[in-house]
Amino acid sequence: MELSNKLRWDQFMILAAALISPAVKVLCNDILSLKVAGDPVLTPNSVCLRLPGLSKRQMRMCVRSPDVTASALQGIQVALHECQHQLRDQRWNCSTLEGQDKLPHHNIILNRGFRESAFSLALLAAGVAHSVATACSMGKLRGCGCDAKRRLDDDKIRLKLSQLQLQTLQKGGAGIGITRSLPAEMTGLHGNLPTHLHSTHPSALLKTLPHELNSMQETWEWGGCSHDVRFGDRFARDWLDTRGSPRDIHARMRMHNNKVGRQIVTDNMKRKCKCHGTSGSCQFKTCWHVSPEFRLVGSVLKEKFLSAILSTPRTGTMVFLTRVRRRTMSRELVYFEKSPDFCEYDPSIDSPGTQGRTCNKTSYNIDSCSSLCCGRGHNILKQTRNERCNCRFHWCCYVLCDECRLTEWVNVCK
Repeated sequence: MELSNKLRWDQFMILAAALISPAVKVLCNDILSLKVAGDPVLTPNSVCLRLPGLSKRQMRMCVRSPDVTASALQGIQVALHECQHQLRDQRWNCSTLEGQDKLPHHNIILNRGFRESAFSLALLAAGVAHSVATACSMGKLRGCGCDAKRRLDDDKIRLKLSQLQLQTLQKGGAGIGITRSLPAEMTGLHGNLPTHLHSTHPSALLKTLPHELNSMQETWEWGGCSHDVRFGDRFARDWLDTRGSPRDIHARMRMHNNKVGRQIVTDNMKRKCKCHGTSGSCQFKTCWHVSPEFRLVGSVLKEKFLSAILSTPRTGTMVFLTRVRRRTMSRELVYFEKSPDFCEYDPSIDSPGTQGRTCNKTSYNIDSCSSLCCGRGHNILKQTRNERCNCRFHWCCYVLCDECRLTEWVNVCK
């Protein structure tokens, strides 16, 4: 049975092979093992049954929404890449989260109470919420689309543009004859305007426009397709969180840090805008919300990792050793076990050790050879290696990377 599961997992955990040319592109999905470009047909058979380790609840969600589940798995893959980037100088660098015969959430370290556990849980939850929200806005998921609360009706946009044309022409001293230069819908030919706006003089239109439209000039209104971060947040919560009230400290820690990760995505949504007006002017804008770059999400969580709050278990609750306000604590990472040093290989705590890791002999930080090598010393080697670089994440389920070849002298821990 164990060999069978391993063979099944090997079919989807296909890592990018080392290639000889920096111009070669690597297109893969490390979780689903999809290697063909384009948009695959996502069905329960192609997603759910290929992935061991799903709980009964996750399997039900997957069968109901295989497209959303595939997007969530892509978010997990994005998070694994980001985890390795953010902790690249730490003794534990997330490398053990990849290449397992199960989803990363079944990994040993994610079932411990370390600071590293808290960071990884939050980043994985953020990855799921971010990926699902982005896929919604791309129209790739059947169950969601644009954020309906941040949309401006197309008719209102056309009406506003026509109003701005009228105002511009009036300032130039134009009169009644300007109606000839207006869009057809403004003359009433197509009946797009309400009957009471069909006036022989354009100034009547300006007087009767709603106040909220008159105030739009040189401002902005919601339009375009805002990322539905609420849908992404909800799916990530349902997919990853324990149902009901958690009874043990680890479940409480997991739910807390999952929420922190999802909240980072919501808090860092950005507004993008498009100009509207005559002759390329920007008389008013329509704007929409987009998810932040995931590198920003990772960087914010890295700062929270460095300042994470230690709690102590007491009757199944979390008592924090640092005196912080409840509101502040709700946005901070928390953990309840002091981390080991991760110097030596120890599978019981998911520690790969630091032997063979590249260190910086001129640094005084945690990536220094004295710190990273745990006092064992280091060797100086000339090394040529291929690595994935400039990665872009493509719907659905692919990571498109350049393959970079590097030759350099490196310091390697003994």
